[in-house]
Amino acid sequence: MAELSKNYTTQYAANVYTLAQQKGSRLRPFVTVVPLNGEKRTFERVKPTTAVKIESRYADTQLVHTEFDRRTVYANAWGWSDMVDWQDKLDLLIDPTSDVVAAGGYALGRIIDDIIIADAFTGVAYEGKNGTDQVALPASQKIPVTWGGNGSNAGLTVEKILEVRSRFGKADIDLDDPVNKVYMAITQTQLDDLARGIEVRSRDYEALQALLKGNTNEFLGITFVRCGRLTATDADGGKSRMCAAWCKSGIVLAMQKEMSMSIFTNHDKWDNWQALGTMKAGATRIEDSKFLQVFCHEAA
Repeated sequence: MAELSKNYTTQYAANVYTLAQQKGSRLRPFVTVVPLNGEKRTFERVKPTTAVKIESRYADTQLVHTEFDRRTVYANAWGWSDMVDWQDKLDLLIDPTSDVVAAGGYALGRIIDDIIIADAFTGVAYEGKNGTDQVALPASQKIPVTWGGNGSNAGLTVEKILEVRSRFGKADIDLDDPVNKVYMAITQTQLDDLARGIEVRSRDYEALQALLKGNTNEFLGITFVRCGRLTATDADGGKSRMCAAWCKSGIVLAMQKEMSMSIFTNHDKWDNWQALGTMKAGATRIEDSKFLQVFCHEAA
């Protein structure tokens, strides 16, 4: 029984990991993933510095002090488990292609998206020597729901997408560098808004149609990621959806413990088969200038 259980464990773990990566998590492929050893990890950042003009020959050297600061990411543990009574069909659990396996993989994968949204997209960042100073996202990194709406609440518009690229460009971010590739998380509602807002005669219409048909996931130089777990708040008889735009190097997902799964007989439950999955991870914004909140109106 022990050897059989070990074999099932190996198959189950591999399959759950694949499911979680391919289908469960929408955001993980588009952020920077790093390992985490210990309860936290710090990321040292070098602040901008300037050169000085040499006023005369043989002048004394002027030292330009380089300042450093750091961002800190913390991890939280998550778990998933299910059980099948030995009197039931065992392959409901131990078959690596079963629906139970899929459910476990999807659940763990969705948690990764929740971590990225809660810790990096909407949460505070942690700075300081001990990593305890809370830093909220600056107002300059938020595109309001009224942007491009002539004073009224607006959904996702071309104007908001262009503003995303404009703000990243004004921050002197090299958007041609692959590590700074721009992504934007939206829901289907935002895609629908774009479709309604672009005229057939517009030069953007053909590119948008390719996006809507699934032939591409890019529009106006931004790669779109559909994620239905983005947060929303009530606003003027509808909702204000917090969509997110970021450069890949600006968001970090730290994995202290990758998703793992074990399957075993639980002696306290009359030797029923039990599957148990665990994971520990956290996320943060490394640079606020590489992240934007884009608020979009949704009708009730």
